[in-house]
Amino acid sequence: MSDSQLVKNKLPKWLKYIILLFPFVTACFQLRALDNDFYFLYPTGEYILKNGFPHTDFLSMHSDMKIVLQQWLSTVIFYLAYSRLGIIGLSIVLYICFACICVLSYKTILLITRNELVSAVLAAVIDILLFNPFIVTRPQVFTYVILLFEIYLLEKHAQTKKYKYLTGIPLLSLAQINLHASMWPMMFVFMLPYIAGAIPVKIKSFKLEANGSILGLMTALAAGAGIGFINPYGLENMIYLTSSYGQNKLSETIAEMRPVDISTHYGKIMIILAILLGVIGFFIKDKKFSVRHFCLFMGTLLLGLLHRKGISYFFIFGIVAFSYVLKDLEIKLPDKLKSKITKRIEVFIAVILILVTVSFSAFYLLKSIDEAPGKTAHYDRLDEVIEIMNKSEEPVVLYTNFNDGQYLEYKGFHPYIDGRAELFLWQNNEDFEYIGEYYDLRSAHMYYRDFTDKYMFNYLILGESSDRYLLESLIHDDDFELAYEEGGVLLFVRK
Repeated sequence: MSDSQLVKNKLPKWLKYIILLFPFVTACFQLRALDNDFYFLYPTGEYILKNGFPHTDFLSMHSDMKIVLQQWLSTVIFYLAYSRLGIIGLSIVLYICFACICVLSYKTILLITRNELVSAVLAAVIDILLFNPFIVTRPQVFTYVILLFEIYLLEKHAQTKKYKYLTGIPLLSLAQINLHASMWPMMFVFMLPYIAGAIPVKIKSFKLEANGSILGLMTALAAGAGIGFINPYGLENMIYLTSSYGQNKLSETIAEMRPVDISTHYGKIMIILAILLGVIGFFIKDKKFSVRHFCLFMGTLLLGLLHRKGISYFFIFGIVAFSYVLKDLEIKLPDKLKSKITKRIEVFIAVILILVTVSFSAFYLLKSIDEAPGKTAHYDRLDEVIEIMNKSEEPVVLYTNFNDGQYLEYKGFHPYIDGRAELFLWQNNEDFEYIGEYYDLRSAHMYYRDFTDKYMFNYLILGESSDRYLLESLIHDDDFELAYEEGGVLLFVRK
């Protein structure tokens, strides 16, 4: 029996394509603003192409700070795309990655479920949840594609026990270590459910799914780990995750490193899916059980709950794993109803669905146009501040906060700190604990004059809410004057 004959709930091609294309088409009508991280990614890519790989910082004011560019290849891709074609070039990169995610999510779920209806609907759900706000000009877009491709290959191996599918793991490892090294260890974490599933155990009252070869999986893991050394920074790149995350002050500084609030809509979606898994699993008569899919679902659920940054990984891989419990879902139309579905009715339904797609696309386009001025307003204020500083007759020694630093670097300045938070940890830069100092300043655990006099700042760009302590202190300090205030952006100048 062929694979096509084993597929349940087969959809007419026109209906399948409309469901699958809906999230991609509507995404094309959502105008994308440059992500804040782009402003340090772009000059990094430019520097690499012109000067080679740096080992000390060239963007901030801390030139003695050791750096590891764990996403060097991503920065080069973004630089080339933007320098050649501007925002259109970046959009092409993003939409190619998004198209790969759309295809791979559908193909992987179909491989797991052999159910066309479930695969099309769940893939569309993943794509809709993911595009906004996770498909942005950050290296994570490449990571989504690589990890999803890895899961597809692992699933193929688990079902066929053919080793040829594991030969792609080392190649994906090579791409990941150079595109986004901080997520490179996750390639092997995502292999663990498949390794666990390949262990020959019996669970009473459950019929276990066919699994892959432990020897093959461990060999692929070892080969993938070994090939990770092929990167410009060697072992330092490979262990970057262990030295960069899990720090309390870093978590306090970066919102996406904090746990998910269950009261938010993301938190509710995650909990609802976990409850659905339990309820559906309880009522399954066949009592089939898949170790790898259960571990993948629970692991990504935990990742998503512990860190907001992990939400996107749960949406992709948690929903892919969740699809297993829906594999036996089958919808059969009564023969009488089938006979009444004529070509005219199919055309009518197709037209309605296309109109719905067009309507949603128009809605997102109008919404994006309406939101565009608000997204660029802050950078307009910073440009006005830059005009003032450009008139300075002395070298600019600049303080900016964590969120604004990269934009000033993009404009050619060298501020105190920027959004590359993990680089400002002492264990990474081997120079000083700048992120700790920044945290102490913001929380008023450090006297502001000790800070401003240490670096002798002559310009300080403050955010009305993010630099509250420094703002309230400088406004009463006779050595500084407020030179600009507009839209929550303030510029203080040392007299």
